[in-house]
Amino acid sequence: MKILNKRTILPLTLAAIANFEATGAVLADFDGNDAVYAIDSVKTPAFNANQILTDGPTGSYLHLLDGGEGDAGNYISFDSVTPTNGWTAASFKMDFRTDLVAADGFSVAFLDSEIHGETGVVRAGSTALDGVEERGLYSNSIGVGFRTFNGTNATVNYNGAQGIDSQYVLPDAGTWGSMEITMDRDANGTVALEAVVYSEPGQQGTAFPVFTEAQTLENVTLENFRLQIAGRTGGSSMTLDIDNIELNVSAGDSDGDGLADRWEEQYGLS
Repeated sequence: MKILNKRTILPLTLAAIANFEATGAVLADFDGNDAVYAIDSVKTPAFNANQILTDGPTGSYLHLLDGGEGDAGNYISFDSVTPTNGWTAASFKMDFRTDLVAADGFSVAFLDSEIHGETGVVRAGSTALDGVEERGLYSNSIGVGFRTFNGTNATVNYNGAQGIDSQYVLPDAGTWGSMEITMDRDANGTVALEAVVYSEPGQQGTAFPVFTEAQTLENVTLENFRLQIAGRTGGSSMTLDIDNIELNVSAGDSDGDGLADRWEEQYGLS
């Protein structure tokens, strides 16, 4: 099943304030304020899953995985909203709810749009990497995988190279919580990534860091990217509901010439 959402909006915030340029967008709240996205089920066709339902934390939400449906690989993939080349920082936020958790998990990926295109679902592992959705492995892209089989373990990867496992905490079963992933990149292409799960929607309530320290990715050449979320069930399954998906990307341009500071620093252009 493949569904393409045709509704579009401009980014909700686009600001250049003093020496700092930031682009932010609420990509989807499933109440009509959505950027263009596609949803797809690439394995067993979804029956109850991959549907927009009501009574979420702020209205409608996407029922990405269903606890009664196994052998599923379900995706929501957003079109590129604005160019992100020269990015120095990015943050992802989402409300989510899990229930009947047995397997396998889900991932958040920042897809290289030059390699994978600016639109449409990209199947995990489509470029000869591991194809399990809960690890989020894509060429020249950053993925954060949240596995739920045999406990909860998270990993970060760049270009398919994964870091160490880290145990993390899910919100109470059947209860809406939220998460935030932040990334900071220096002029040498080193990215520091952190993730936090919250017990309540909107990054409220008790905060549970996913990693004990920032995860470091080196020699990152990812420039223009877009967002994709994927989930998988196998012989066992889980429910995953998502809402209020937001991506904010920042690039410094202190002299206002349209070139990001990190590029001027790296290539001696300042």
